[in-house]
Order: sequence, then structure tokens, then C-alpha cells
Amino acid sequence: MKAAFASLGLMVVLGGCEVVGPAYQPPSATLQAAYVGGASPSLVNAAATPWWERLHDPLLNRLVERGAARNLDIRAAVARIEAANAALGQTGVNAQTGGSLDASVQHRSVDGNDDTVSNLSADARFVFDLFGGVFRRQQQAIANAEAAQFDAGTVRLAYLSDIANSYIQARYFQEAAAITRQTISSRRRTLSVVNQRLNEGEATELERQQARSLLLASEAALPTLLTNFEVQVYRIATLLAEPAGPLLAQMRRGARQPMPRGGAVGVPADLLRNRPDIRFAERNLAAATAGIGIAEAQLYPSLQLSGTVSAGTTDGWTFGPFLSIPLLNRGVLKSRQKVAEAQARGAEVEWRRAVVAAVEDVQTEMALYRGLRGQLAALNQAYRASGRVLELSRELYTLGDSTLTEVLDAERAHAANRLAIADASRNLAVSWVRLQVATGKGWRATEFIPPQERLVPVAPKPDPMGLEGTVLVSQKAAN
Repeated sequence: MKAAFASLGLMVVLGGCEVVGPAYQPPSATLQAAYVGGASPSLVNAAATPWWERLHDPLLNRLVERGAARNLDIRAAVARIEAANAALGQTGVNAQTGGSLDASVQHRSVDGNDDTVSNLSADARFVFDLFGGVFRRQQQAIANAEAAQFDAGTVRLAYLSDIANSYIQARYFQEAAAITRQTISSRRRTLSVVNQRLNEGEATELERQQARSLLLASEAALPTLLTNFEVQVYRIATLLAEPAGPLLAQMRRGARQPMPRGGAVGVPADLLRNRPDIRFAERNLAAATAGIGIAEAQLYPSLQLSGTVSAGTTDGWTFGPFLSIPLLNRGVLKSRQKVAEAQARGAEVEWRRAVVAAVEDVQTEMALYRGLRGQLAALNQAYRASGRVLELSRELYTLGDSTLTEVLDAERAHAANRLAIADASRNLAVSWVRLQVATGKGWRATEFIPPQERLVPVAPKPDPMGLEGTVLVSQKAAN
């Protein structure tokens, strides 16, 4: 029997050493050659492009850099990367080998006789990866570790979008408050002129109350604008994980509204390389594909070699192979394989959905950005025209050739146009930011990547016999 058992084990090792499960093939998608209404060269390394610098705001640049290390969402994502790398260390040879060393010393007394009993034992085992279950699990762990990095990229993009948007909003409310203060000053001058004309008998009490009503309306709008400015600064402070007081004092010094300058969008195929959410979905598909091999390997026999050595009260040793063949639980194992296959199909669908959604994001933001540029240009022309109308209305009213209603209407239209320009400038900058994020820019900029993320795990090779098992996973510096 011993000889038969040994022969069977040798046959399994030598004849059954193959990796089961499908070999992973990266998915592909048919994409249009260019975006509708936008021809642009390919974006080769958009992920490393610090697009926020194109807003030409030094304070925003400093805030982005500070948050790169302090933002709590980013720090949590980096912790998930470290956890995934630690999980990778539980695969490969580390999963194939095991053992322990046990030692004990006991003092005992029996019928008045004292003695000391010492025991020392060691055991070791090695699992042969006959059908690639260990290999596939290591592949899966590597895919999960890479997915964690891309998940961190998605978190960084969300952070960039959030801090840039909050900064743009803060500067808008600050600008709107400044415009409102100027409108208040203008309407006070108008009320002063009406009071003077009323004293001279050339205006009515109705006209005075109309001018006063517009002044009070402007004064009522100012506190809300100042409050919204502070709310946005508080949001920035939260993103930076720092106290809001110093930042609020710094932001109150004022600055112009950020205005975007350029920025290519590339072609749809660039998204497969630059969008971290797409790459995250692709790595999830790789992990799910490896899961099929893990489940299938469990349908086949497993072989391990184990031995023990003991010394002390009892001296001796044991050594030999252990063969396990799944028989009565094959129904459960088959079901696990079907679950793994379904999960892989679902992961592929998720990848394709991420690709389609990414193309829509870019296309939508391109259209919005073009429309907002046209709107801003038209509003600037309207503002210049309304300014001339207001100037002429005041001159004519002073000379008695125009009514106060005409002056107030002109003043209202001019103030509204100026606020509309500030609002359109805000919307244009926000749309531009969203376009940069949609193309996957900036999440691998140098200031974002800590040293532990610059190591890329190299894919393992099948090693059923464990003959090359001195190193778990080699790593090389990322380019």
C-alpha cells in the first residue's frame, strides 16, 4: 500500500501539474475616433498633468499641494493600498508553506518526587500548487493591490474636483459680495440725487421710496453672499484637515475669480489609460478572472508534504505526503465555480459601463464648456451696453429729461448683468474643472504619490513544485 500511495502521489505531481482556469485577457472596447465637436491630439500622460496650475492662482496651487498629504479621504485610500499589499504577502510561497516550533518546560511533583519535563517539537508543511490554485490566488491579490491604487486615484480626482470647485465657489461669492457693495454705493448715490430733487420740488415721494426700496434690497443680499463665502472656506479647510480660522483670514484678502486657460481633451481611447475608475474596473475583472481558476482548482486533488520532529519526553519524527481528493462536496465546489464565472461576467459589464460613462462625462462637459464660453462672451457685451444705458439715464434724469423709473431700470439691469458675468465665470471654471477630471488628469501628479505607491508588483509565474519559491513577489520601481 505504501508503494502504491507513493506512486499515486508521484503521478499526480508529475502528470497533473497544470494551471486550470481561464488565462486573463484584457478587455477591449470599440470607441469613436474623436469626440463630437472636438479634435484633439492624444493625451499620453494626462494622469500626471497638474491641470489646476492652468487656473493661474498661486493660492489654489498651494492648497492643492497641502491637501495632497493631509486630506483624510486620500489617507484612507492609501491605508487601503497598504492593506492590499499586506494581503498580497499572504499568497504565493507564504501560502504554500507553514510550520511552527513549540517548546515547553514543566516542573511537577508526584508523591513528593520533583522533576522537570521538557518538550520540544517542530512541524513543517508544504502544499504543492498542482493545479494553480495558489498561483491564481496570487494573481488575484496582485490585481486587488493594483485596484487599490487606482481606487486611490479616483479618490484623488474627487478631492481635486472638490477643492477646486469649493475655491471657485468661494471666489465667486467674494466677487458677488464686492459687486453688491458697489451696487449699494451706486444706489445710495441715486437716492441722494432723488432726495435733492425732492427738496427742490422736482421729484415725488414715490420716486424716493422706489430708490430706497432698491437700496434696501441690495443691502439685504449682502449678508447671504458673505455667509456662502465662509461656508466654502470651511469646506476647503475640511478637505485640508486643518483649522478654518487661518484659512478664512487668508481668503478674505481677496483674489480674482479663477479663469481656465486651455487644456486638451485627447481622444476617447485615452480614457482607458487615464481614468482611474476604468483601470480600477479592469483590475477587478482581472481579480474576478483569477477567482475562476481558484474555484476550479478546488475541484482537483491537493497534495501536501508534512513532517514533525519531537524531543523530550517522547523522541521521534514523522514525514510523508498527504493527498486529498474532493468527492462528496463536488456539488458545492461546482456551484462556487459558477459563482466565480458569473462574478467575472459582471466585472466585465462593470468595466464596459465605466468606459461608456467616461465617454459621456467628457462629451457632456465639452458641450457645457463651449456653451458657457459663448454665454460669457454675450454677457460681457450686454454689460458694456447696460453701462452706457445707465450713464445716459442718469445724465438725462439730472437734466429733467428722463424719469426715475428709467434710471432705476437701467441701474437694475446693469447690476444684474455684472452679477451674471460673475456667475457665468464661476460656471465656466467649474465646467472646465469637471472636464479635466473627466479626462482623468492629475491623479498621478508627483505631489500625490507617496513612496509606497511607486512599487509595482510583478505578475508571478506558475510554480507547481515550489522550486523557485525563495521570493514571494519581486517589485520594481515604477517608471
